[in-house]
Amino acid sequence: MRESQGYYSLVQYSEFPERAEFVNIGVILFASAEPYVFAKFSQRPRRAEKAFNVHLGNHFKFLQESMENRIKLEFGSGWNKERIEQFVALRSGKVRLSPVRSVLVRSPVELIDDLFQRLVGDVPNVRRGQRPSTKLAHAFRLSGVDKLLLKPEPVLLSGGVKIEAPFAYQNGSFNLIDAVSLAGDPDKALNRASPHMIEGELLYQETALANRKQLVVIGDEGDSQDSAFLDMVSAQMERHHVRFYTIDHIEPLVKDIRENYAIHH
Repeated sequence: MRESQGYYSLVQYSEFPERAEFVNIGVILFASAEPYVFAKFSQRPRRAEKAFNVHLGNHFKFLQESMENRIKLEFGSGWNKERIEQFVALRSGKVRLSPVRSVLVRSPVELIDDLFQRLVGDVPNVRRGQRPSTKLAHAFRLSGVDKLLLKPEPVLLSGGVKIEAPFAYQNGSFNLIDAVSLAGDPDKALNRASPHMIEGELLYQETALANRKQLVVIGDEGDSQDSAFLDMVSAQMERHHVRFYTIDHIEPLVKDIRENYAIHH
């Protein structure tokens, strides 16, 4: 296959575009062969969320689909450099396109894969199939707080109830940190989360007078749960005096661990 002249542009996102700080979330390739325009985007918003400390959820996917549909509508039947540059210049707001760059195209599919890996890339996920507690341990290591955590002894409550957790830390309460999978069917995910609500309420009530203990639950939502389901679980956890985070958004917990480690040590 002969090489031909093409162009590419990076799709960039910023939560605060007025600061002119953007992260790459995709790449668009314009080639002479049909379908003329090729697009590849990050599958998850991890990079943008970490850069701007926000939760994008399904909105991230909507932004990507909107950009891809607009580009294919505009250039699906052909393009020239001037039209591309005009289109790029008109993009504003939280999603923009970088200035186009020239590239020789031999195989568009292979080329866009290469451009994506070199210029965008996805923040690697922990291997699928791992236990939520293993993923949580990995997340704590990446955040640099794994050495600040305690390995708690099981807590025995009335009626023979025993609460075990892999991690703990001290702030105003002694916090037992556990993880739960929220992936898959919402009904089954809720069934896995519900025992933590009951345990958290029992723990809170039975330690109310002295040596307050509280349960902190980290949900591993996988790729399947929407924000409405997670908001519902979070509200129910709070109602039962359980602090709740998702494994992709534990920054507030990490901050609390760091701050209180300095206070108590």
